[in-house]
Amino acid sequence: MISFQNFSFRYEESQDFTLHKIDMTIKTGEFILLTGRSGCGKTTLIRSLNGLIPHFYPGEMKGDILMDGHSLLEMQPSQLAGQVGTVFQDPRSQFFMTDTTRELAFGCENLGLSREETIDRIAKSTKELELADYLNRSIFALSSGEKQQIAIGSVYALAPKVYIFDEPSANLDYAATKRLAEIMGKLKKKGYTIFVVEHRFYYLREWIDRVFLIQDGQIEQEFTKEEFCALPEETRISYGLRTAYPERDAEHYRGKERADNGTHLLKVNSLGFSYKKGPEVFQNVSFEAHAGDVIGILGHNGAGKTTLLSILTGLLKQQHGEVCFDGKKLSPRQRRALSYLVMQDTDYQLFASSVEDELSLGIKEDCKEKVDATLKALELSEYRERHPASLSGGQKQRVTIGAAIVKDSPVIYFDEPTSGLDYDSMVRVSRLIEQLSNSGVIVFVVSHDFEFIVRTCTEVVQLDDHGAIQNHRLSPEILKALSEKYFT
Repeated sequence: MISFQNFSFRYEESQDFTLHKIDMTIKTGEFILLTGRSGCGKTTLIRSLNGLIPHFYPGEMKGDILMDGHSLLEMQPSQLAGQVGTVFQDPRSQFFMTDTTRELAFGCENLGLSREETIDRIAKSTKELELADYLNRSIFALSSGEKQQIAIGSVYALAPKVYIFDEPSANLDYAATKRLAEIMGKLKKKGYTIFVVEHRFYYLREWIDRVFLIQDGQIEQEFTKEEFCALPEETRISYGLRTAYPERDAEHYRGKERADNGTHLLKVNSLGFSYKKGPEVFQNVSFEAHAGDVIGILGHNGAGKTTLLSILTGLLKQQHGEVCFDGKKLSPRQRRALSYLVMQDTDYQLFASSVEDELSLGIKEDCKEKVDATLKALELSEYRERHPASLSGGQKQRVTIGAAIVKDSPVIYFDEPTSGLDYDSMVRVSRLIEQLSNSGVIVFVVSHDFEFIVRTCTEVVQLDDHGAIQNHRLSPEILKALSEKYFT
């Protein structure tokens, strides 16, 4: 049993407490969902549970956290390693080895277990989590879902009593998310206590026992699974929560109409590509994009979405086919000139020392008036002198969008723009994209976020089995077909 007893925490560099008087008792074997708006304190709560607080994030603590009568706050990290295991949003952040088998062994070796014990634990983890196909492979050759499974396996080998999953589905496609849910179900059936921090929680409906809604560092509400899944839409939205039934709620959206505020036309004809000494990634990909279109690019991990994005933005050269804009065939350099890519991790594309300088970076003529207007439109005026690195994830994303607007890019690409975002932030990104569409920009969105796709896109291109389904308008019939494909 785990018991938070009037627990409060303030980070060393902060004047205010992030968590306030948390009282929460979890029975052994319970499956707990922690949710709430970004910045509400969920991450701080799990850091206090897995020992990152106070050992790596020092600060002021009040109250206590007990597990089976022992204070977790008094345990050393080496003691906690065999008690509480954490699987992070990006499993790469917890990998130490370059091949899968050695990664599964790393934690056991770090605890000083014998070679025989380590081998036994790897064998058990491999068998019970069905990881045999992933042994003796390069970590770098794995898909996001496969990396997630290896991360879970490496934690499982440590035999903890408690599992913590921090936004585990953020970078996974639908098949990998389904597989993740199956593994979580196995852990629950074996009697482990499980905490999951999630914004997209539809895949957990079968396993949740209780849900704790965190707001402003406090437990705002506690729900049973039945109560949580039955929340009225108005109440759910007021809490800033995603839907538990994206396949059902998609019926509310009848497909957005193209803004049709311009004459630009991007045409893709029979694209084909394969990496050197590798199999063909895709072939005969063809579609059109008109000014005002918002096109969702769908497909499983490894289907070629990132490769297609790299070709469209001019970062790669296709081996077959062509990309035309307003009837003119474009070289990779010309595609780079007219495109702007908003990356999933915006830290990779922010270079200036202030937000204002970031928006005008690389522009020779005077653009102050346009920068001012863009900052105001994106609600960034108060941050104009701030260093981009000091902003939140959502604010950084708005800065990169602002840079695209100032540069008058006629085609803007978004790569997983809602990864890890709560409902409010997802809606904000959707509205920003709608503004771009209304101004005549062609927008492409690569995403696994079904809820976001159906409320944002005018049509979809679906990469599957080395091809593309051309220009599907998001009609009720297509929404139904997509729901059946991804959720049944």
